[in-house]
Amino acid sequence: MRTLTTAFTLFLVAVAASAASPGWQEALDQLLSASPDAQEALLARIERSGPAWTDVVTRIQAAGFPDVSEKGTPVLRTTVCRDGVERPWVVVAPAGYDPTVPTPLLVILHGGVSRPTIEEDPLASVREDELGALARDRGWLALHPFGQAGATWWDEVGMANVSNLVRTVKREYNVDDDRVWMAGFSDGASAAFLHAMGAPSDYAAFVALNGHMGVGSLDGNLPLYATNLANTPLYAVTTFNDQLYPSERMRPSIVMAREAGGDILYRELDGKHEFSYADDELPRVGRFLERHPRDPLPSRIVWEAAGPEFGRCRWFAIDRVTTGEPEPWHIDHNVAMVDESVAIGFQPDDAFDGKGVKVASLAEGEYPAAAMGIEPGDVIVAAGGKTIDTMDDLGAFKAGMKRGDPFDLTVLRGEERLVLKGKIPEPTNYLVFKRDAPSGLARSSFAANSIDVETSRVGAFRVFVHPDMVRLDRNLVIRANGTTVFDARVAPDLDFLLRNFLKNRDRALLYVAEVRIPLE
Repeated sequence: MRTLTTAFTLFLVAVAASAASPGWQEALDQLLSASPDAQEALLARIERSGPAWTDVVTRIQAAGFPDVSEKGTPVLRTTVCRDGVERPWVVVAPAGYDPTVPTPLLVILHGGVSRPTIEEDPLASVREDELGALARDRGWLALHPFGQAGATWWDEVGMANVSNLVRTVKREYNVDDDRVWMAGFSDGASAAFLHAMGAPSDYAAFVALNGHMGVGSLDGNLPLYATNLANTPLYAVTTFNDQLYPSERMRPSIVMAREAGGDILYRELDGKHEFSYADDELPRVGRFLERHPRDPLPSRIVWEAAGPEFGRCRWFAIDRVTTGEPEPWHIDHNVAMVDESVAIGFQPDDAFDGKGVKVASLAEGEYPAAAMGIEPGDVIVAAGGKTIDTMDDLGAFKAGMKRGDPFDLTVLRGEERLVLKGKIPEPTNYLVFKRDAPSGLARSSFAANSIDVETSRVGAFRVFVHPDMVRLDRNLVIRANGTTVFDARVAPDLDFLLRNFLKNRDRALLYVAEVRIPLE
């Protein structure tokens, strides 16, 4: 009798524990919206339950999304970036947004990202944004991050912010993972080039309007390689009379990138450094993007990197780069350009509403502003004897100058009126991409459960395994430079599957395992 009583007591305890601790399904549902602090306990609970990985994949892909009350109108939000600074961002759901239907997402990066202060009125900026209008008219979600000096599109803080915001939108909206695009004008376009060459895995295609392919390398000191433009389509536009990046000066870099294998649709248009061609060009941009969903599992990847920071492209990653001579086919695609841009070298104070242009800060580098004695707080009221009331006036003055020209600025500094003399530097030559470290290059392809990788200066690489790519009931064979380096079945790893999903929020690419291959 005592034995029966004990058994019944144990049964009650088990029932109570089951009621107190949710099953793996409920734990997974909680995990999908949990804060990072709460994720570890939920991961452990799911793994203790031991669900089949196929059931976990099915549940992630079937997860629902809440409806949103504000559709067709910009919603202002804020996020705390890596540097501890709270910055705004805006998301716009299309008027017809249906949370049960995967919806394309356009990530839109603004220009002028190096200014010292954040955009004063983000909602007004978004309402006036032509690329935002394209997303609205096409029924796409639109994400507008906002950057500034210290959180630009090519520094650690700014790049992490963009990546995190894409994942936030994917967590809260039903995003079509294979139709996430990035587009930008000016600095935003330069950032589109950067992401296409350094971090394309989230994106199906890029649009770069009046940008510079090398800004991420030159200003961000990032290792970028034109070879990588072979993996993701890019739509690029330059204009003939652009004061910063005219077609004649940008064309050689586009030619170089296409010779490196870049998948680039390039157009040259009339105009200056302004989006005056939007009405005619945006329909073409929209058609281009809709023609280019992401190929989630491309059969061939060509990827070059200086290290693991930008080592991954979809299912392949370079984990370590070695020194030594590159293989004969490992060519450094770069091009020398002439810098004929005219820059005084300061950031204006956008909040200043008086006459003239107020200096907020001086730009880093060898610019005339510092050499001629301009100081933060100065108000530029004349240039070359011409009155300066607005930035447009100063822009018109600069448009009439060329490299090597002397000039003078009249500034108000407190009660003083000073005339400062300077000179625009002579034209200089520079390479589009900086080269501070050796790079590794890999050419990878897969077919019939075999992956072939040809490497140059690669010391280790990694392959991400997806069941649509690899039959898990057969051995996966990986050959590096003609030698078999892996020949075994790959067992799905539930912990890896979940953590990788939490990292990228990509429901269309739920990798089930990774295989690490050391070569040296």
